[in-house]
Amino acid sequence: MKRIDTLDYLRGFALVGIIFINILQMVPHVRIPPEYGFWSHFEQGLLTFVYHAVYGRFYTIFSFLFGVGFYLFISRARARGDQANVLFVRRLLILLVFGFVHHQFQPGEALLMYAILGFLLLPLYRLKPGANLAAGMLFLASGCWIGPIGISLGMFVLGLWAGQSRIFEQVKRHKKRWIIAQAVSLVLIPFGLWAEREIVDATGLVDIAMVAGGLAEDVFYVTTLTILLEFPFMKLWLMPLNRLGRMALTNYIMQTVLILTMDAVLNLSGHAYYLILAMIAAEILVIQAICSTMWLNRFAMGPLEWLWRIGTYGKIPEHYRSKHN
Repeated sequence: MKRIDTLDYLRGFALVGIIFINILQMVPHVRIPPEYGFWSHFEQGLLTFVYHAVYGRFYTIFSFLFGVGFYLFISRARARGDQANVLFVRRLLILLVFGFVHHQFQPGEALLMYAILGFLLLPLYRLKPGANLAAGMLFLASGCWIGPIGISLGMFVLGLWAGQSRIFEQVKRHKKRWIIAQAVSLVLIPFGLWAEREIVDATGLVDIAMVAGGLAEDVFYVTTLTILLEFPFMKLWLMPLNRLGRMALTNYIMQTVLILTMDAVLNLSGHAYYLILAMIAAEILVIQAICSTMWLNRFAMGPLEWLWRIGTYGKIPEHYRSKHN
C-alpha cells in the first residue's frame, strides 16, 4: 500500500523539536554571562522559546504518530492476510531491544516506554473510533496522577483514533475541518500557556504542565504542517523533513550517538552555552537530512528500520523491497 507522506513529514518535524530538548538534557550547559549583552539576551530568549514552544510538545506528537503507525501496521497486515497481532508483538520486542540499549546511553528516552505501552494498544484496535477518542482523552487526563505513562498512552490511543478515522488519508476532502481545528488551536494557545504556568505554580509537576499547556500547540503544529503539505511546492521545500521522518528510528538513535560523541570530543558538559548546543543540534539535523536523502536515494529504508523489518517478518517483505514503495 502507498505510504502516507504526510506522516513522514510529521515524524521529521517531531525529530527537529526533540533534538533541541535532548541536547539540553544530555549536556549540562552554562549561561552566557550578562556582560555579553546581546548574546546573553538572545540565549535567554531562545531558552524561553524552547520551554514554551518545544519542551513537552514534540514527544507528544511522536507518541501520537506511534498510535497512527500502529493502526496502519495492523490494518495493512490484516489486508495482506498476515498474522497481524503476532507481527506487531515481534515489532514491539525488537523496539524493546533498541530502547533498552538506547536507554543505557540516554536514560528517559522514549523507545523503551513505547515498546512496553504498545502492547496495550492491541485490545483497543477493535473499538470504534468514538470509543478510542474518549479513551484517549481519559488516558491523557490520567496523566495528572500517573504522569508521562498516562500522557504517552493517551497520545497513542488518539493516534489510533486518527488512523481509524483516516484523517491523514482524506485531508483534501475535509480541508475545512482541518482549517477550523488549526484556527481553534491557535486561539487556545495562550490559554494553554496560562494553564501550564498555573499547574507548575500549584503542583510543581513540570512534565504534566508542559503537556497540558502544549496540547493546543501540538494541534496547531500538526494541522498547519498538514495543510501546508497540500501545496506541491511546500512538499518540495519541506522534503528534508520527509527524509528525516522516513528514517525516524535511525535518526532518533543517531542523534544520541552524535551528541554524546561531540560532548566527549569537545568537552561540552559544564562548559558550553546553550546557544552553542542549539547550533550543534541544528548542524546535526542538517547532516542527518543530507545523509538520509542520500541513503534513501539508494535504499528503501534506513539501516535500523531494515533491522526492525527483518526482526518483525524474519525476512524483507515484498512490499518493502522497492525504495519507491
